[in-house]
Amino acid sequence: MDIITTARHFELTPGLKEHTQKRLEKLERFLGGVEEVYVILTTEKHRRIAEISLRARGTEIVGRDESDDMVTSIDRVVDRIERQLKRLHARRRDRGQRRSPKLAIVEESHATERRAEAETSAELDLSSYADEDFAPVVVRGNQYHPEPVTVEDAIRIMRERDEDLLLFTNVQTRRPAMVHLRPDGNYGLVEAN
Repeated sequence: MDIITTARHFELTPGLKEHTQKRLEKLERFLGGVEEVYVILTTEKHRRIAEISLRARGTEIVGRDESDDMVTSIDRVVDRIERQLKRLHARRRDRGQRRSPKLAIVEESHATERRAEAETSAELDLSSYADEDFAPVVVRGNQYHPEPVTVEDAIRIMRERDEDLLLFTNVQTRRPAMVHLRPDGNYGLVEAN
């Protein structure tokens, strides 16, 4: 792995360059096909900015951090790059196993609570990204009307419930159908054959 370090508005010391290389060499276990890593260190008045850019297996990963101390900025940006690489590694590992996804089925009212819990736990514990399972979540809703209705009544019911779609049985055809709000503001109708 070739590390290209550039210093802007200050002179790069050998100790700082060596510290940067040592921190980046620890990331090699995640970086299989990386040839070059670009490190840009900038000093602007009291700010010390560290930016790292690399391309790993077709994905460009960029991290940037600033603080009052250049070593702190370098350490923080390397930690950010490491978290991104762990997430990328976990996604590729899960995708490569080609197993059937584990689905979690929750009611719609609990979906927002679960999302909020996941966000707060992600903020508190960022080290668990390598073991994280990226399984989809199925959210059950009540976008179904059990009695047969006309298309016009289905649209009215959908508006009353403030939903984007409604599954119902069409009175005229006696088949399952769905009306949905299109991005252009019109309504779409999908009927089963």
